[in-house]
Parts: sequence; C-alpha cells; structure tokens
Amino acid sequence: MTIPAVDVIVVGAGMTGLTLANLLARQGKSLAIIDPILPPRFDATQPLHARVTAVSPGSRAIFEHVKAWSGMKEKRVTEFNAMVVWDEASEAKINFNAQDFCNSSLGYIVENKVIQSSLHEALHDVSGIRWYVPGSVGRVVNRDHEIEVTLNDNQVLNAKLLVGADGSRSVVRHLAEIPYVEMPYRQQGIVASIQTELPHQRTAWQRFLKTGPLALLPAGNQHEQDECSIVWSADHEYATRLMQMEKHEFEQALTEASGLQLGNVTLKSERASFPLVSGQAKEMVRPRIALAGDAAHTIHPLAGQGANLGFTDVAVLANLLDDMQRDIGSYRVLRKYERARTGEIRVMRHAMDAFATVFGSTLWPVIAARSTALNAADHMLPLKRFFMRHAMGLNSDRPKFAR
Repeated sequence: MTIPAVDVIVVGAGMTGLTLANLLARQGKSLAIIDPILPPRFDATQPLHARVTAVSPGSRAIFEHVKAWSGMKEKRVTEFNAMVVWDEASEAKINFNAQDFCNSSLGYIVENKVIQSSLHEALHDVSGIRWYVPGSVGRVVNRDHEIEVTLNDNQVLNAKLLVGADGSRSVVRHLAEIPYVEMPYRQQGIVASIQTELPHQRTAWQRFLKTGPLALLPAGNQHEQDECSIVWSADHEYATRLMQMEKHEFEQALTEASGLQLGNVTLKSERASFPLVSGQAKEMVRPRIALAGDAAHTIHPLAGQGANLGFTDVAVLANLLDDMQRDIGSYRVLRKYERARTGEIRVMRHAMDAFATVFGSTLWPVIAARSTALNAADHMLPLKRFFMRHAMGLNSDRPKFAR
C-alpha cells in the first residue's frame, strides 16, 4: 500500500532523530518517523537511569529552540560548572571552571530517557507528522525525484529526503550501501548510577587510569549533591572482571579507582556494559539520503561528545533545509551538509583516539610527557578557553539553531 508522500522520512526515534524531527516540523515540513518502539515515558518515581548524556550549552540551545528544554528541566537535569581531569600515574591535573569561560555552566548531565521523552512530548502538538511505530525499513529505492521506502509490513512511503538516524548499526546506511569503517578500542564502557559519601560540588570528575578513563558525572536531583552517573572505560579483561564482581567488590574497586575523590561510593543501579568502538561512514550522504549521529560516526565516550556531535549534525542539516528553494533531497544540497560536518567530526574523532592512546600508555616517557603537558595546560587559560568553547558547542561557526 502506497501512502501520500511527505517531505522527509526520519528513521530512528532516538535522541538524534527526534531532535531533527522537532527542527524540521517547526519549519512546516511534513514527516514520517519510523522506529521499532516509541520513546519510554518518564516516571519521576523511578531512580536515575544509568545511561546519561553530557549536554553541551550549544545542544541546550537546540533543545530550547524546539521548546523541549523546559520539559527536561522539569524532570531531571543536573548542571555542572566545573571539571577536574587528572592522571593516576602522576596525579598531574587540569581544572576547568565555567567562570573562566564567561558562562554560567560547562554543561548538563541528562538521562537519555529524559531527553527522548521530552523531545517526543514536544512533538505532540505539531501537525504533519506520521508515526510508523513499531516499524522498520526493508527496502530503499531512489526514484530520481523522490525516495521510496518499503517497510517490513509492505507499506510504501515516498519522500524528497530520507534521513538515517538509526544508530551505529544503521539499516539505512546498510541499504544505501554506504561503506562504514569501524575500529575497536579493545575496551568496554561500564555505566551505572552511584551515591557518593562526599558532595560532587557540581563538578565532573575524570581520572585517567592505566586500564582506561573513569568519569564521575553529577546527576540526579539538582538540589542534592550525592548522586553521580559513572562512565568507566576499561580494557576488556578488566571490564569483564568488574562486571562479574559482587556489588560490594565493585563498590570498593570504584572507590579506589576514583582516588577517594568523592569518598566511598554505593552502587544505586544495575551495571551495564557495551563495547567501545570508533566508527565512520565513508560518506554521510547519497542522493536523497543523509546520515546523522551514530549512523554516521561514533567516538570514544571519554569527553562525552558523541551525542553532541549528533545534535549538531541535525542542527546543521535543518539549518540548510530551512527555507530551501531547491529540491531538499538533491545531492548538491546534501553535499553542503556533508562538507559542513566532515571537518569537526574528523578532528573530534582523531582527538579522542589520541587521548585514548596517550593516556592509556604505561611507558614512562609517555607518562612524563603527558603529565608535563597536562600541568602546563592548566596554567594556559587561552588554550583552555579554545578547547572548552569547542567542547561546549560555542564556537563561532555553530549553526543558528545552536546559538
């Protein structure tokens, strides 16, 4: 059965896909959204979820533009205005403070389910959206002037543009035959929620260990300071042992790994783990097809920039399509999107790879060099401002929706 055409088909109702849907819907474009499941409803009585995102001020601006930020703040958002990064091998450290960057905060820790549910709610009163949930894509055919998408239940959708925002195992990328290069880090990421003995001071703490970086991120209730979310990137063998430990053993290992920075810690959720990989699609676009977020690129989570790169992807794409007089699915138009994103993504991916390699080394010459560099950088405010403005999504060339 063929259904009347829409302007854009968005595959993926995760954080990236729903951000794009909100941006495009407010431009008056008609949309079809396809996903196996709807975003989960937020339940304030439920404890902090282990999967969180470090939302940059630039990404917050995008959420404000689509009127989703207020919904997130009403649920659970924790602002942090300082960051401390230090090295286990030498105790060299670098400190970041929002005041040094003339900003009220460095970022916000928000549960993924809070972001998804708020973006979904922001679409409730928007017209021109068709939901195909549960739904999945089985076939894609480019018909020159439109893209034809056949769902697995044989419904046929047509649009000017198809956007794959369906994660690192993107079906859209696969069906479009876009090559994807993946490099495993030989590490597992472990996430969980914890309670800390000492207040987190609205500070994000990150310690580089010989087995991989550990981040303790302030989270939970904004008015309390004893709850954190952890992202512990550990070598496969050690990560396996951490996941197999009894609760009290894991708590002891985590307390020691954090250098007692926040005192003793108590596990408040189940642990979850996932393999860490760096991935990059050889192309972000094909005629009438664009990729965004994890469907196009994945990076190491040590700086918390993966999701923010995806939010910027869709802000740039929406900015390009806003008031577009040309065919929005033409290759010439989509190539502008690809060119606009390639540079930042490449720089961020290489930077994360370099950090993971350098801080993962146990060679004393490398340890001495990185310790000297870390301590020196701590006293170079212009350099810190340069790096942090990019990490905060406040660089001068950011898209208009992120301002």
